[in-house]
Amino acid sequence: MTVVTRFAPSPTWYLHIWSLRTVLYNYLFAKKNNWKFMLRIEDTDRSRYVEWSIENLLEVLASVWLIPDEWPNNPWKNWPYLQSERLDIYKKYVDELLKNGTAYYCFCSSKRLEKLREEQKNLWLPTKYDQNCRYLSEDEVKEKLDKGLPYTIRLRVPKNKDVTFEDMIKWKVTVNTKDIDDQVLFKSDWFPTYHLANVIDDHMMEITHVIRWDEWTPSTPKHVLLYESFGWEKPIFAHIPLLLWSDRKKLSKRTWDVSVESYLEKGYLVEAIINYISLLWWNPKSTREMFTIEELISEFKLEDVHKAWAVFDVDRLDWFNSKYLASLDIDLIYNKFITYLKRYDKNFHKTIKDLPEDYNKKILNELKTRIKKFSDFKRLTDFFYEEPWVLEIDLILNEKMKIKNLTTVKQWLNIALWILKDKNNDLKSIESIKNLFIEKIKEEWMKNGQVLWPVRVALSKKEFSPGALELIYIFWREKSIEKIENVLKELK
Repeated sequence: MTVVTRFAPSPTWYLHIWSLRTVLYNYLFAKKNNWKFMLRIEDTDRSRYVEWSIENLLEVLASVWLIPDEWPNNPWKNWPYLQSERLDIYKKYVDELLKNGTAYYCFCSSKRLEKLREEQKNLWLPTKYDQNCRYLSEDEVKEKLDKGLPYTIRLRVPKNKDVTFEDMIKWKVTVNTKDIDDQVLFKSDWFPTYHLANVIDDHMMEITHVIRWDEWTPSTPKHVLLYESFGWEKPIFAHIPLLLWSDRKKLSKRTWDVSVESYLEKGYLVEAIINYISLLWWNPKSTREMFTIEELISEFKLEDVHKAWAVFDVDRLDWFNSKYLASLDIDLIYNKFITYLKRYDKNFHKTIKDLPEDYNKKILNELKTRIKKFSDFKRLTDFFYEEPWVLEIDLILNEKMKIKNLTTVKQWLNIALWILKDKNNDLKSIESIKNLFIEKIKEEWMKNGQVLWPVRVALSKKEFSPGALELIYIFWREKSIEKIENVLKELK
């Protein structure tokens, strides 16, 4: 079977995390079946239109490697891909519905409809159109049109009919038309509603599978009725459950933390985001958790998507990201890090590019198992790129390690200097540095921590940092000597 899927967002804000899930599942399903994934922009609701959101959407999709086969940047036979550029098409088909009697003119004012909704709410009734204009005669309609009265066009929903459709996740869904409103299809501004435009576009673009949020399940019977009104074969539907925060509350569409861009800005790897999002609803029926995009395409099945909502847990995303960071080759992770800084932190990018690449790679290699995302790097490495403030004496002393006075501190810092200044000592690896220090510590009958603690603090002036040996390896001989000598001056 030829499979064509689509993602059809409204340009109203940034691309959300749960919209990324929809993109991903449409992409995986299309590629699993060796066919096509399309992007269409549903921009007919002009009151909510945000101009920059289309550009952001296209940039983010490219950033996360989920590039459609057809979209505004890669047009093909289904052009145009913005619904606002397809208005003549919708007008043609709505005229067809008026002609065959499955749609009708509605002249009710917004004031009347608002009053109707209020009355229904006060009576605890469902808010539905009362079909006031459904039974107007042809002469009455013509008279109102001749007067130039504003109107909308509504779907004439059949009475007491069961509407059934197959759902790949929910199985079979049946709704009686008594629970379906006479939906507006064409608005008074001559723009179609979502319901009309998406049915026409899906048919014309030969969409075989509509994979979208569960929120659209109640609207699907209306779409089925439209397919039947046109005499078109309807696509196969798959409605994916909602996404909740860890507190079980629905994700808000208008907070920065739900946007894909915010997670890219924080320095999460695309691989980790895609891997984590894929597993929120989909069960690969194994204990395996780490998948490449190619492996996801091979393994993905819509039938294995959960029917219940899923919880978006940032801690879980952190875990995935840290696993990917720890597993990457240093050259690859460094290139990703530089790309990240170029886009999101140009000042820090300039700072580290002024230093030798080998120096930066040593730092990143040491910290890649300690950071959860790239944005953590700057906070944990400030002492590598700028001289720290004056040493806190209470920090270099350590009661737990029995480092109780500065005389002992000075003694061990001087011994460290002796090791570092001896040009015969090999400092080419952490292992060689470790052997030099451990041998000297054994000679003095001391414990490792009693020596390495003051050396580490002298080099970083931080309570938390990489170990003393790792710092020496990164700073190298001359810089380590300079830092320790400066601390000894401060201790005088």
